[in-house]
Amino acid sequence: IIIERELGSVDANIESVKRENQLTDITSETGMYLQNTSRYKQEGLSLENQLSISKYIKEYLVDPQKNSDLIPANTGISDNSVESQIKEYNDMLLKRDKLITGSSNKNPIVIDLNNSLSAMKQTIIRSVDNLIVGLNIQLKNIREQEEQTTKRIEAVPTQQKYVLTVERQQKIKEELYLYLLNKREENALTQAITESNARIIDPASGSNKPVAPKSMMILLAAVALGAVIPMGVLWLLNVTDTKVRTRKELDQVLTIPFLGDIPRHGSKKGEDADGIVVRESGRDSVSEAFRIVRTNMEFMRVKSNNLQVVMFTSANPGAGKTFVSSNLAMSIAQTNKKVVLVDVDIRKGTLSGIFSNVSGRMGLTHYLSGRTDNLNDIIGVSEEYDKLDIVFSGPVPPNPAELLLSERLDRFVSELRKRYDYVIIDNVPAGMVADASIVNRVADLTIFVVRSGVMDRRQLPELEKMYREEQLHNMSVV
Repeated sequence: IIIERELGSVDANIESVKRENQLTDITSETGMYLQNTSRYKQEGLSLENQLSISKYIKEYLVDPQKNSDLIPANTGISDNSVESQIKEYNDMLLKRDKLITGSSNKNPIVIDLNNSLSAMKQTIIRSVDNLIVGLNIQLKNIREQEEQTTKRIEAVPTQQKYVLTVERQQKIKEELYLYLLNKREENALTQAITESNARIIDPASGSNKPVAPKSMMILLAAVALGAVIPMGVLWLLNVTDTKVRTRKELDQVLTIPFLGDIPRHGSKKGEDADGIVVRESGRDSVSEAFRIVRTNMEFMRVKSNNLQVVMFTSANPGAGKTFVSSNLAMSIAQTNKKVVLVDVDIRKGTLSGIFSNVSGRMGLTHYLSGRTDNLNDIIGVSEEYDKLDIVFSGPVPPNPAELLLSERLDRFVSELRKRYDYVIIDNVPAGMVADASIVNRVADLTIFVVRSGVMDRRQLPELEKMYREEQLHNMSVV
């Protein structure tokens, strides 16, 4: 069977080569290609001669010095129409010359003949031009055919070598196949005439069902493993996960007032997870969540008389302080209250990336360092957000903590209290640097942002301790 398959493969190779190269008999086709090449060369020479004669006649016709001369006839041009036109032109020219001999150039008949000769010459020129174009096309086609035939002649040795190699393999496979075929027939004949040396003592018996493998046991084991392994992996992930995932985990440890939940936003690729998402007429879950936080904060403000300065902080970077503070400030501004959002994170500064369209050339550090005393220089006004002003952090100073400890911060916040209904402060994470505790002295309300999947559950007791010891003013959690 193997030899038969290999022999069929060799036959297919020979057939494929001959079909792709359009070969039947390489020797006869080579002779035919040589004859075609000789014929193409002869035809090319003939066309070149015709082309040279045509160009000569064209030059003769357009030569102004030969306007009164006869056009050469019987030059061997293959186009009979051009020859007949030249003959007719020469006859008319001779007729005109005879009339001129017996009269003058002003003879009306001579004038008519001159006009006819001029028109006929232009016709002959056009005919010769067309003839030249046609001869060039024919010559180009002949050269292309000659080139293709030459390439095929050059490819013959390679094709012949490959075909001979494949035919040699075919011959070897055929001889081996015939030899094995004869041996098989001899063995079959020998077995037919040889008596069997085996006897059946007892017929075979047994179950019709397979003994092994036991498919039911394998199926049950696969189902069991398919159920146990995922459950084990999920249990292991749950045990090793130390991040805060639900509000229930907060309620089990914290007694801090809870202002509300902000649902996840910007989970899809391409969405802005840190920009302004609250819209005045928005009915999405995020806008509603910020309205709930705003309402709960208003209740706290009523109970505590006045909570005008609100500071945002967290336990870790990336908790979403800037996102929450910016959108809450926008939500409050939509109630026609004047709100200013201050970026106190003078080590990093994040508000400039969100409010890129807000004007303002200076920042908080310019005021705290004494480079300006005019608050209008650092308060950025946005055309898009009517009731919301922005104070950016400004350039990073070499002494952030000392600037925040200065009395200029107290004076700055005191002036903002006079101008705005709410002062929203976006602060650094508490515990990372001393800035959060320093700035908290000017805050009336501290909102601690806890982000699901970011804050560690082991930090919750420390957060509860901060609340009980009143390390931050009027703490609440979002």
